[in-house]
Amino acid sequence: MKALIVTHHPEEGPGLLETILRERRWEVTEVGLWNGEGLPDPTPFHLLILMGGPMSVNDDALHPFLVEEKTFVHRWIEEGNPTIGICLGAQLIAHCLGGRIYQGPQEEIGWYETMLTDEGKRDPCLGAFPALFPVFQWHGETFDLPDDTILLAASHDYPHQAFRYKDSIYAFQFHLEITERMIQTWLSENTVGKVNKHRIRAFLRLRLPAIHQLCRNFMQPFLQSIEKGYDTSARKDLTATEGQNNGTHSRGI
Repeated sequence: MKALIVTHHPEEGPGLLETILRERRWEVTEVGLWNGEGLPDPTPFHLLILMGGPMSVNDDALHPFLVEEKTFVHRWIEEGNPTIGICLGAQLIAHCLGGRIYQGPQEEIGWYETMLTDEGKRDPCLGAFPALFPVFQWHGETFDLPDDTILLAASHDYPHQAFRYKDSIYAFQFHLEITERMIQTWLSENTVGKVNKHRIRAFLRLRLPAIHQLCRNFMQPFLQSIEKGYDTSARKDLTATEGQNNGTHSRGI
């Protein structure tokens, strides 16, 4: 199984997501658009992961790579291919589905709680989450919920925290993949006075294990569904080939 991870900043990598993928023996390819790397042929990949970044989805003039990326993402998700979008990545998915991306009421930076919607409680990958769960946030923009999507999580200031499109395209405004090293790096690079660095660091080792468990709780059924679908497809292809070789027509499994 092969995953394509797209990054937009050198310090906003896949974190725990990559660890989980490699534990399950997935092959991981990371493309850094920030570094001038181009997007590859999507054909070999079974999963696309879009990471965060400090830019806005609307910053095409400042970051021309966004133009190509939007075309790539639009084609990929319209075919219903498995996708995870984190923060900027979630906003890219929303944009490609026709949602408006705009400045939120205030920045969300640090530890927050968000809640599952009724649809979120029934979701096959988020249904095991508690009704109210901890997240790590680092964003100032938000998005309108695109048509034909299902809202999975919400909060008071940002009612669109997570959504699903079709069966296997998930968008998360928050960070479940975050690691301690990533947080420390973001804090050391950030000079905005209103970021409460002391509070973020004080709660880091208390909150992070719970968030990592949520990340695993999501990724396990999500990846299992992709792997199961791939195994079924491979068996059908093999049966069809055997039928042709035997001079018969196979209906598959």
